[in-house]
Amino acid sequence: MSASARGIGAGTAFLSCSSNQLLLIGWCVVSNGITLGVSGIEAELGDHICGLYRGESQRDQVLIPFLEAGLRAGDKCLCVVDGTDPTKIVRTLEARLDASAVVDSKQLEVIRASDIYLRSGAFSADEVIGAWKAAMSDVMYDGRFDAVRAVETWSRRDVVPDAKELLVLESEMNRYLPLFPQVIVCLYDIDRFGGGIIIDLLKSHPRVLVGEVLLENPYYQAPDELLTEAAQGGGGVTANSEIQKAAQWYFDETTGST
Repeated sequence: MSASARGIGAGTAFLSCSSNQLLLIGWCVVSNGITLGVSGIEAELGDHICGLYRGESQRDQVLIPFLEAGLRAGDKCLCVVDGTDPTKIVRTLEARLDASAVVDSKQLEVIRASDIYLRSGAFSADEVIGAWKAAMSDVMYDGRFDAVRAVETWSRRDVVPDAKELLVLESEMNRYLPLFPQVIVCLYDIDRFGGGIIIDLLKSHPRVLVGEVLLENPYYQAPDELLTEAAQGGGGVTANSEIQKAAQWYFDETTGST
């Protein structure tokens, strides 16, 4: 299905939440919807979504259906994996579709994290964004695909990014995403990164996918605001208060305490 054929009208959708369903909170269903591949949840072209997981099994509960849905829709699919051999992802997809064919046709590219994030030997937000822009330009020049869906997995195995550079990357991606018809899902292994990264992820991603819930993120900050705050140290009573509120919001949503 092409991007131009994805329009399903305007409105607000609220999906019931059970043990095996996703809940879409306050989502305005508009044209150019892209299914995430899990329980019918739809994203929108230009979305930048953060997902938290623990271990490869939880990661693949999002990653594999996301890629499968994109491949079946005829989208270009890019997958960056950290700590996992790319061929393992392709083999897993083989149980669902002809993965070898989509790899051969370049509809699917599974890339080792170090090959895109450490090209110069060190992690650099500017270089990573440059690489993504080049990849998107190649896709648009190819002309076969109406939309691109990308998934990045972060586990601090092949690549251990500098925290400040990672914050810059995730924030600046919000400027870059609207330039192309694309959706990017960033998956973080919370056991490997630790809970301390949650606040930065909340500030740099407009939407957050936690387990089986997709949440609108009230603590998202636009790049200019976030990067200025980071450059100034982000200290002070107000900042600390906001951190506490964000942490409490995250806890309440993920434990069902609200």
